[in-house]
Amino acid sequence: MLGKRVIPVVVAAMLLLTACGAPEYEYVKNSDHKTYFKIPSTWEKVNQDSLDEWAVGADPSSATAKIRDQLLWTVAYDADADDPAVSHVYGMLPTPKPVAWAKVEQLLPEQSDSVSFDALRNAVMPFTTDARDAATQAGSMLTDFEPLRDEVLTPEKGLHGVRVVFNYSLLGQLHTFDLTALVNDDASLLYMLFIRCTAKCYADRADELEGIVTSFTVRS
Repeated sequence: MLGKRVIPVVVAAMLLLTACGAPEYEYVKNSDHKTYFKIPSTWEKVNQDSLDEWAVGADPSSATAKIRDQLLWTVAYDADADDPAVSHVYGMLPTPKPVAWAKVEQLLPEQSDSVSFDALRNAVMPFTTDARDAATQAGSMLTDFEPLRDEVLTPEKGLHGVRVVFNYSLLGQLHTFDLTALVNDDASLLYMLFIRCTAKCYADRADELEGIVTSFTVRS
């Protein structure tokens, strides 16, 4: 009798585990700076060493890199699980699958002094007219700019910033870029989340990508 009772219990437990499956999201956090967001569990983390080298912009063994490494936390996830790459974060090639890049950066005094809403809008790519004009004069390959969203954010006391969404063509293919950039009251800390993929990808996966952006939380 005991054996007959055990079998249904075991089967039920197996069915429950199957139904639960893997978690839908992974929660990414920087506990030191109280920054959090969620990412679909099917996305792959971009190689951290490669990302750090690109974000710091210097040889990892240099003194400059070591100083910047103390001021910067960064992480990126790529929906292209077969080939998660730093080039998908910043490159000029088409990205048919979305990538998300987050960072928290301690700003130096001279950087803090220059922080404005427009500076935040231009934190990754030229958004304002002046920034786009300067980029064009410098030989930028970005074309067909379209602003889609420009919102000032005050998510909680002690924080302010912007969320901008815009299009650019990369090699003739329209891409959508979604940037959330926040600073604390004295502009000593920059918090950022940046998502990009083709315009079609962004439209097709709008709910998924909006879920990532709205999960981005900073506790000042």
